[in-house]
Formats: sequence, structure tokens, C-alpha cells
Amino acid sequence: MKLQIKNRKTINNILLALVIVIFLFSAYKLINIYVEYHRGTKEYDKIVKAVIENSIPQNIAEEVIENSNGKEQTHNSLKVDFEKLIEVNPDVVAWIQFDTPEEINYPVVQGPDNAKYLRTTIEGKSNTAGTIFMDANNQKDFSDKNTFIYGHDMKNGSMFGKLSEYKDKEFYDQNPYFYIYTPDGNEIQYKIFAICTVEDFSSSYTYYYEDDEQYLSYLNHIRGIADYDTGVAPTADSQIVSLSTCVRGASRQRLLIHGVKISETMGEE
Repeated sequence: MKLQIKNRKTINNILLALVIVIFLFSAYKLINIYVEYHRGTKEYDKIVKAVIENSIPQNIAEEVIENSNGKEQTHNSLKVDFEKLIEVNPDVVAWIQFDTPEEINYPVVQGPDNAKYLRTTIEGKSNTAGTIFMDANNQKDFSDKNTFIYGHDMKNGSMFGKLSEYKDKEFYDQNPYFYIYTPDGNEIQYKIFAICTVEDFSSSYTYYYEDDEQYLSYLNHIRGIADYDTGVAPTADSQIVSLSTCVRGASRQRLLIHGVKISETMGEE
């Protein structure tokens, strides 16, 4: 009997030790994740402070635009110091900005493939946040019919972690625009026309089209599988940008936010 009690105590002690080890390991992993998030956010905050300044036109405090409900809202353009940015990383091809969610305010790079910047920051540091990057197959001047830009769905809301807010149509109605700034000084305005949840190897990731008919078929396809109807219908002459991120809790699914180019302001360069 005493031996049984002793064995039971030994087993309980072993189980307790295992629980403590698992707890400590989990805490270690969580701390590492927090530290990586903090380092990534700190790096990009530093980049923003170094290369961005709000650009307010003379005699015009803010640009007035209309949201999807026809209500007026404002947009402050950015002035990006691309010379300084390209000194940090020569792979920089653009800057992307949302007024809301304002967390999306990042440089865009293009690597030799679509793997380089998945776990590498703009300063070349290893980090799960990676960098917002353009598809390696696209033209860096946004001259393609469809340009893909990828970013991680970070749990702290950084990178493309806030794109999921567009699953809510009311949020979309209030915030249908995003902006791309290019090294030649241009600002391109896009209006979101489709929010789609797709599989990771979906045909929605097509970027080459043989003719206008095939391109229109693609546009109709993504509008057909969209979460809701935005009322925005691109044409065969349209150029679009497709923003891609993961879907939390569904490893094989992706969220695609498609925006159509509606205006371009030429820079001074």
C-alpha cells in the first residue's frame, strides 16, 4: 500500500513538472511573439517618421472626397521621401496608405520572388511581420491590369491585420478608398469594389489576361464571389490593385481586397 502511495506521488510530481515545463515554454513563445511584434512595429514607426510628412496643398487644408454613402470626408495626402527610403532598401517600389484603418501606412517592396519578404523587414531583419510586397511577376510601375500586393494578417493589427474590417459593409461604406504613392511623385487613388474570401490557389490570383474579354470575365468572377455588392463596376479599361492577406484560423484561405484606379495625381518629378 505504501508503495502504491509512493508511486502515485511520483507520478503526480512528474505530471506537475510536465505542466510547469509546458507553461514555461508557452510563456516563452508568447514573450518571443510579443518581442517580435514590438520590434517590427518600432522599425516601421521609425521609417514613417524618417520619410513621411503630411502634404497639405496651398490654400487647401484637406482634400474633400465622398464615401460610398455620398457623405463628404477628408483625405490628407502624404509626401514620401523615396530617395531616403530607397537608401534603406533599393527594392522599394511604392507606399500604400489608408485614411482608415490608418494603421495601414507602409512602404511596398518587390523582391526577386514572393518568398523573400515574408519574414524579412524592409531593413533586412528577420521578423514574422515581414514587409508589404508586390508580386514578383508584376510591373513595378503599376502599369499591369492587376497588381497584387501581399501583407501578413498580424494579430496586433499591424501590416494587413486591419483589412478584415472590410468584411463589414458598413465599414466599407465609410472607408472605400486607399492610396498608392510612387517614386516618381504620383499619388494614385483606388476605390474598393470587391471583398472576397478565397482559397490560397484560387483563380482570383490571375494577373495575366489574353484580351479584354478574358479580363472582363475575371472582373465579373471576383464581383460574383464578393462578400457583398459595392455597386462599383470596373471596365475593360480599368486598372486594379488586389491586396492579399491570410484569414485568421483558416490556413488555406485568403482575404482579397480589390480596388480600381479612379484617379492619379502627377508629381513634380
